[in-house]
Amino acid sequence: LAGASVGTVEYRSITRPIREINKKARYLEAAATDIDPKTNTISCISIVCEGNSCETGEFEVNYDRLLFAVGAQTTTFGTPGVEEYCNYLKQVGDAQLIKNAIVNCFEQAGLPDISDEKKEKELTFAIVGAGPTGIEFAAELLDFIEKDGPRFYPDLLPFVRIKIIEAAPDILRPFEDGMRKEAIRRLTRTITIESLNLTIQPLEFLLNTQVSEVSEDYVYFKDGNKISYGSCLWAAGIGPLPITASIIEALEYTEQKNAQESSRGRLAVDPWLRVIGGEGKIFSLGDCSCINASPLAATAQVASQQGEFLAKLLSRDYLIDAKDEESSLLPPISIDQDQPKMLSEQIASFSMGESEIAAPFQYLDLGILAYTGSGTALAQVQVAPGDPTNETWKPVRLQITGKVGFDLWRTIYLLKQTSPKNVVLVTLDWIKTQLFGRDISIL
Repeated sequence: LAGASVGTVEYRSITRPIREINKKARYLEAAATDIDPKTNTISCISIVCEGNSCETGEFEVNYDRLLFAVGAQTTTFGTPGVEEYCNYLKQVGDAQLIKNAIVNCFEQAGLPDISDEKKEKELTFAIVGAGPTGIEFAAELLDFIEKDGPRFYPDLLPFVRIKIIEAAPDILRPFEDGMRKEAIRRLTRTITIESLNLTIQPLEFLLNTQVSEVSEDYVYFKDGNKISYGSCLWAAGIGPLPITASIIEALEYTEQKNAQESSRGRLAVDPWLRVIGGEGKIFSLGDCSCINASPLAATAQVASQQGEFLAKLLSRDYLIDAKDEESSLLPPISIDQDQPKMLSEQIASFSMGESEIAAPFQYLDLGILAYTGSGTALAQVQVAPGDPTNETWKPVRLQITGKVGFDLWRTIYLLKQTSPKNVVLVTLDWIKTQLFGRDISIL
């Protein structure tokens, strides 16, 4: 998404019609507004538009098993003005809005009779949040300024400012200290544009800085300072969607209520991803869920592995909703003892001393990546796990930076595309950008 927000890749290159994924499934294009675990029903609303008129239809869907995977939304932490004046980077539509906003800022600053102070204000890009989303967007924006700025806006480049605002003392907290320092070094680099005989250093970090309010022209901080801006991206964190809060409320009189002490707004699930209090009929994965025994980070890598785990669990012969004499859910029990087991299941059965129980979800940390601009990236690959109960037994992580990290980042980026067509389209976009520059058309 960060690349799409500055025109490095096209929006359609990173999307795919959901109906192509599994032609045996039935898809309903509608918004789920409520879930009733007692009656096993989902309330939905559909909107059908023809020309300038739209019709709304409501209907219900019954379920035997419910897989809840709605993700999360960007959270504002109740900060005034964020919803009105900031952009998010969560959906493809967000990337398109950001790209339009960036181009509009440059076009506004290029109008006649605009003072230098006004130009600097219009070309100040504020980014709230120094996690992977904020950092990768800043890196892509720097690339746009360095590579395409001289072609489109040569007179405006001295006025460009990028300010990354972070409440914590560090950036990219999942990374090791050395990797964070490398990211700061790369992002705060001096850019020399020989064709214009110009040297600029547009990016600045504002760490230990908390935002108190956002207005149409200023970002205000809790220490009393403020900065003017032309465009502001809010990437400070995620929170639950309203329907997630709704299903938690529906399970208020179950074990889910006590589990919320650790899951904090996400659906608490057991090691087999069954929603606690859901009678074994509701499963949840991804950003909207939290394994109560061992919470994991809300990342795409976690959600992807959970999806593969659930697909295999539900496609095999396991009794998922069996209960004991006290009406507590039992672990999924194998119905067919002769069904073949994967290596992971064999290891889990051996460790538990029980061959009839399905192996619980086990997360394999494959590492994390972050693009840092100008053909460089960070790649932190875990080669040996640590022990959370032993402070001296820390995970062993391979740290890769620079051009090698960039090659690895691009390779993983392509491997994670949803179809061969997307791989080809993204590769062609990269080639087009290298040969002809980024497309700044406003749609």
